[in-house]
Amino acid sequence: MSSRTPARTPGGTPEGPPPGHVPIEELIEPAVLAELRRGDRGPSPRELRAALPRGWALDDDNRHAHRDARLLFREGWILVLGLVIFGGFGAFFVVDAMPKGWGGVVQLGLLLGLVLVAGGIVGPLVTRALMRRR
Repeated sequence: MSSRTPARTPGGTPEGPPPGHVPIEELIEPAVLAELRRGDRGPSPRELRAALPRGWALDDDNRHAHRDARLLFREGWILVLGLVIFGGFGAFFVVDAMPKGWGGVVQLGLLLGLVLVAGGIVGPLVTRALMRRR
């Protein structure tokens, strides 16, 4: 199994981890994990965190990991900044190209309505596809 795609975990049972938490054995390559466990002591939390793939955080029990929600805050600013800058330029060019008067207002309203309808159709499809992939 790839270290990037963990298997589904049981949820809410005493034997299994809580939903969204994955045993570290499914995330860390077996050879690396065996190397970490070699010796008289087990691996330290620091060594386990270093061995986890990017975007995963170690739980307090040092046996499970979960997706790191801070990743979005660490790198999401690039996406937001790009959307604001290029969206502003796009809005300027769209509004500048629109005819003046009520005809332009109606065209702009129809364009915004079309974008909202398209987003309302595509958004749930993308969300379902991403949730199915987990």
